[in-house]
Amino acid sequence: MLRETRDNIVASFVDVASILMAYRIGVSQLGPLTGIAYGAFDAWLVVWQRQRISDYVHRLANMLRGIGWFKRRDALPWIAD
Repeated sequence: MLRETRDNIVASFVDVASILMAYRIGVSQLGPLTGIAYGAFDAWLVVWQRQRISDYVHRLANMLRGIGWFKRRDALPWIAD
């Protein structure tokens, strides 16, 4: 439980840093309104779409593992199945 809490705290800091960076990029490009729009879009991605993106990446990784080139035993033959 302690590790999960620590991971969540780190993820929260990364989320906030990402939103602030997106805001800063938007402000430097086109002004404060663009910064707010960039920050809101980034918040939508990293906070509210995190689970959907994570599920998609896991499904894609599982599909790639089923393809002959990416099978785990082919990549690391010394690891037992």
